[in-house]
Amino acid sequence: MVIKGYPVPVLIIGFNRSDTFQIVFDKVKKVKPQKLYLAVDGPRNDVPTDKENCMKVCDIAKQVDWECDIHTLFRKKNVGCGRGPSEAITWAFETCGDRLIILEDDCVPEDSFFSFCEELLERYKEDERVWLISGDCYYPEAEAFREYDYVFSNFAHTQGWATWKRCWDQFDIRMKDFSSFYLTGGANNVMLFREAGDLWNKKYKKVYDNIEKEVTHSWDSQWGYARLKNGGLGIVPKVHLIRYVGEYGTHSQGGSLLTKLETHEMPKVLKHPEFIIPISGYEHEYFSHYIRKRYPTKWMKIKKTIKSLFK
Repeated sequence: MVIKGYPVPVLIIGFNRSDTFQIVFDKVKKVKPQKLYLAVDGPRNDVPTDKENCMKVCDIAKQVDWECDIHTLFRKKNVGCGRGPSEAITWAFETCGDRLIILEDDCVPEDSFFSFCEELLERYKEDERVWLISGDCYYPEAEAFREYDYVFSNFAHTQGWATWKRCWDQFDIRMKDFSSFYLTGGANNVMLFREAGDLWNKKYKKVYDNIEKEVTHSWDSQWGYARLKNGGLGIVPKVHLIRYVGEYGTHSQGGSLLTKLETHEMPKVLKHPEFIIPISGYEHEYFSHYIRKRYPTKWMKIKKTIKSLFK
């Protein structure tokens, strides 16, 4: 039997927030994926309300009213926001085929996010230089977007994204080979300028030095490292395609920049970059306008403190 609907498998990852999970599910329901994967982490032992809240999330699976191949991973025990999402992605790739869209329960996609991912997942399916298709654009003012509808970059995020099995197979949550990578120069052998390389080396070394804790609490840094060490590029759209509704959660306590970004739709006909390489101008622009603000230097912190005192 041939199942009609959106051809790219979609994974939604959740925990104890049925309200935000429902919003994401409703957007996915509009495209009716042929394969749908729902992964929900289990309740924490020390939070009495988790059991009921997690069950409410799992119950949303009953709302699948279109013809599709549905798979569920509903955990009875909590494994955390490191192992939980990463193991869910690995689980989905066991049966979904060579490509997958991943949405966490607070990342609400615009309609054109699905067509954007579908087209580029097919276009670059065999190009080992391309590792990630992001729905996030944190600096749409970049000069490069005047010419192209997306760029290839060393900076690409995972608040709504897609990838291929060939890439995810390289993921190692414990970063076992990081010491060797770091000793040979690490990120400075990959990034286009020294300041970015130094910062990324520092970032990933901090994760590696605290890996036992990080395995419980994070996976995206380890995924970023896997992409970096293999020279993989991410695709960044010229507009933000993901509305972030996770104002409060494990990694956010309100006031997140992500909640303030306006979303827009992508053009139906994309203007593709001519070359599959990162653009130096974009990398510098993005680093100075977003990355450096997120990871300020000590001098930047001192200047901010002095400025606040005069205010």
